[in-house]
Amino acid sequence: KRELRAGLLKRAGPGEAEVRLILDDGTAYAEPGRLQFSEANVDQTTGSVTLRAIFPNPDALLLPGMFVRARLAEGVSEHGLLVPERGVTHDLQGRPTALVVDGRNIVESRVLTAGRAIGADWLVTSGILPGDRVVVAGVMKVAPGMTVVPVEEPAPRPPAHLAGSADGGDIASASN
Repeated sequence: KRELRAGLLKRAGPGEAEVRLILDDGTAYAEPGRLQFSEANVDQTTGSVTLRAIFPNPDALLLPGMFVRARLAEGVSEHGLLVPERGVTHDLQGRPTALVVDGRNIVESRVLTAGRAIGADWLVTSGILPGDRVVVAGVMKVAPGMTVVPVEEPAPRPPAHLAGSADGGDIASASN
């Protein structure tokens, strides 16, 4: 809510918040739903919030009273990128940094503005641009100014609760 008030996140429009379900066995329910409403109170004993979402149920997999976990994207960071945690270090002042390979395959160090961790990634709002290649392997073997031969790794898919938001762009491991 603080990030929404500060303008760091864009709110999904009314009736547009996508909801994803995780079934009791840990698998993701294939059909996305739409948030109809959520209560404003958190149950202090369970930490739960009551939501009402509408889901297609073509295979009758969802049953009344079934326990599921819901993930919803109520706010989206339009300019945020997910950067693998293993590619982010900290400088002597404690600021998050990353080694980035530029278009000429030269390594440079960048100071990042990193928000929160999302799984094994950091949500970065500045310091990395879409298409930048972050060094995630061999970090101890490279230094700013070195020329490297990057080896691309496929960009991981964003977590189900972030589907449709910005992803981490290209990721590279570097060796000299």
